[in-house]
Amino acid sequence: MTMALDAKPKARWGAVLAPVLVDLVVPLLIFYGLRQSGVGVVGATLAGSVIPVVRTAYSIVRGRKVDWMAVFMIIALAVGTSASLAMHSPRMLLAKDGVITALCGLWMLGTVALGKPLLLSIGRGIAEAKRGKGGGSVWAGRWDSEPRFRYGIRLVTIVWGVGLVFDAVVRVVIAYVLPLDAVPGVTTIQWIVLFALLYGFMMIYSRKNDLLA
Repeated sequence: MTMALDAKPKARWGAVLAPVLVDLVVPLLIFYGLRQSGVGVVGATLAGSVIPVVRTAYSIVRGRKVDWMAVFMIIALAVGTSASLAMHSPRMLLAKDGVITALCGLWMLGTVALGKPLLLSIGRGIAEAKRGKGGGSVWAGRWDSEPRFRYGIRLVTIVWGVGLVFDAVVRVVIAYVLPLDAVPGVTTIQWIVLFALLYGFMMIYSRKNDLLA
């Protein structure tokens, strides 16, 4: 490892947590605020769903390049919402996020099967942001020369993929079992817990096995 790679900048927690707060907490506050004002479940859910879409679209415009994961998220959200409204199903509308996380999880597992794990691309982008294109190329180049690095990237991507599919199953069950007003709060809590476990595993494993970008 070169000196440049060893001197990794510290992660900025604000950059990590801000999108989580915007995508989870703000829509939840909007949902329950509107419900207290007498707005129906469908209207309150749709109003809260606008926030993540706007933030994701803004991130694409600000970055001035196509983020295919972000585009996929917007399309999946639009399709799920349209299907829910067409079937006049509030529970399907509440469960649509489970479908989205399932698709994301399957996508991640698919990239492993195809030989280019999604976290390899994400990690390269992080390395480029920290150390420039040269640093990104050096980090990603380890994929071709270090079997242990390949194993670690595959493993972390698989763990995330399986975790997201599990999240989808839990979300759908919650959406169809609990009272409608309880669903957003419970699914948000379970996602925060699952995200913390997945992210914690990734960071601990990555530090231990020198995978950090």
